[in-house]
Amino acid sequence: MITLKKLQWSNCFSYGENNELDLNDTIVTQLIGTNGAGKSSIPLILEEVLFNKNSKGIKKAEIPNREVNKGYDISLSFDVVDDEYLIEVIRRGNIKVKLYKNGDDISSHTATNTYKTLEEVIGIDFKTFSQIVYQNTNASLQFLTATDTNRKRFLIDLLQLDSYVKYFDVFKELSRNLAGDVSHIQGKIDTIDKWLSDNYLEDTSLLSKLELPFYSEEDEEALRSLQIEFQNISEITKKINQNNLYKSQLESIDLGLAKEYVDNNEWQDTERLVEEIGEIKSQGAQEVRMVKKYMDLQELEDAGCPTCGQDIDLAFIRKELHRHQNARTAYSEKLEEANDRLTDINYDNKMLKQMEQKINSWEEIYRSIDQTLPAEIPDSEEVQDKIIKLKERISNRQERVNEVIEENERRERHNTRLSIIEEQQTDFEDQHADLVNQLAEANDRFANVDILKKAFSTNGLLAYKIENLVKDLEELTNEYLAELSDGRFSLEFVVLNDKLNVEIDDNGKTVDILALSAGELARVNTSTLLAIRKLMSSISKSQINVLFLDEVTNVLDEQGKERLVELLLREENLNTYIVSHGWTHPLLAKIEVVKEEKVSRLELG
Repeated sequence: MITLKKLQWSNCFSYGENNELDLNDTIVTQLIGTNGAGKSSIPLILEEVLFNKNSKGIKKAEIPNREVNKGYDISLSFDVVDDEYLIEVIRRGNIKVKLYKNGDDISSHTATNTYKTLEEVIGIDFKTFSQIVYQNTNASLQFLTATDTNRKRFLIDLLQLDSYVKYFDVFKELSRNLAGDVSHIQGKIDTIDKWLSDNYLEDTSLLSKLELPFYSEEDEEALRSLQIEFQNISEITKKINQNNLYKSQLESIDLGLAKEYVDNNEWQDTERLVEEIGEIKSQGAQEVRMVKKYMDLQELEDAGCPTCGQDIDLAFIRKELHRHQNARTAYSEKLEEANDRLTDINYDNKMLKQMEQKINSWEEIYRSIDQTLPAEIPDSEEVQDKIIKLKERISNRQERVNEVIEENERRERHNTRLSIIEEQQTDFEDQHADLVNQLAEANDRFANVDILKKAFSTNGLLAYKIENLVKDLEELTNEYLAELSDGRFSLEFVVLNDKLNVEIDDNGKTVDILALSAGELARVNTSTLLAIRKLMSSISKSQINVLFLDEVTNVLDEQGKERLVELLLREENLNTYIVSHGWTHPLLAKIEVVKEEKVSRLELG
């Protein structure tokens, strides 16, 4: 049993200095105040002093009252069974935490380690503490109207069965990995089985090599001789054909007549004639110039000589002009005659040269004729037939040799394959046996893990835990609901096809929870809220004397409020604080939260 006793704080949230609350002074206490006054901050202060955090996630820098701005102090005295404890927290930038047991300081060197010691002392985690100490109607309503999945999630959180979910995830992942291992090993076995099937040897006998056929060097030598003989015949045939060609060419000419022509004609020199033609051209050109001169003088008949100015003798000029014109014509005829003679000489010289070249060519052909060769071409068909037959015999023998070589290579490949397969077969058979053992072990591990996975699934131990919890929650809820509704209503959690449904009984009639009136729903919610808190206390095995019920009375009618107070007054070892905006009960103690100038304080009623 944990008994929270005196809570003291300064400058936390909206509060000022020196606030104090006796948590075990009265059985039921009304905590009254307007919105924002700081009523709901007191459970947060309890969380901060015991766990160094709060359920709303408010940061440390936001906890001190901004109007005071001096840091904050919190202290809490409490009993655990027979031992008295005191926890003190002072935050001025840094945090100082002191923990006392029966007056002795049991603090650690750091605040973190001190809080670890404190959690071991109270034996309850932060989440469970918050759920036990602080309740509102929204929590129970969310549970009752939630989806099946979210309702189970709530119960898992309530039971602190997250470890079951984590275990399930671990075993699920492990199961997936083991399934992969099984599949991988089976794949290897299948591969080996296929290889052994594909490479099954019905006959394991080795094949001996064949002897190569006899190779005849005599045939090769005979072939070479025949080829040489055939080649010689071919060369002689070429020479005879060339001889006969030369002879046919010489038969068509008269070499003696050609020589007689050369003997009767001599090479004529043209040098003197060329000089003569040059002189004729020069003299003819002189006469052309004189003709032009006298023709010009003839045109100057009345002008006189342009050089001396004397009168010109026209008769003399005409005589001289005629003389020079005749001389020009004579030189022109003489030049034509000389050129004709030069052309004839050049032609004769050309013909003589060509005839000499032909005689030399014919003589070269005559000298090229081999007089020792016969005129008839020798017969090569017999030799060629022998060559063909001999080549065929050699080719057949070589073909047989190649066949034997190919067969021996095939046999060698066969023997090599047998050797390799037999070696691999032994190795694969060993691997196969090892893999079969591995597969059996992997299947065993998979089966064991699969059992654990199913055990920690939502249909396994988790479902069993939830089902038992639901029965306990149902029983506790109906105890409170019977009091609050005067026996009219009862609640039943129905587990059907892995679904968790909520059914409300109204004097023997099943109604949907959302069909209830506000007052009726408030009684159900309140009963569920109290049942959840009581169940949490029993599950945690840490009984805590303090409960804050926030805004519960707002949705209850007067009769419901009276019955709630009667229930709470009968609760043993429980100090309940009913948080509201202003509802009061004459039999209950009252504490009012007053806020003035943005600073809150407690006033006892």
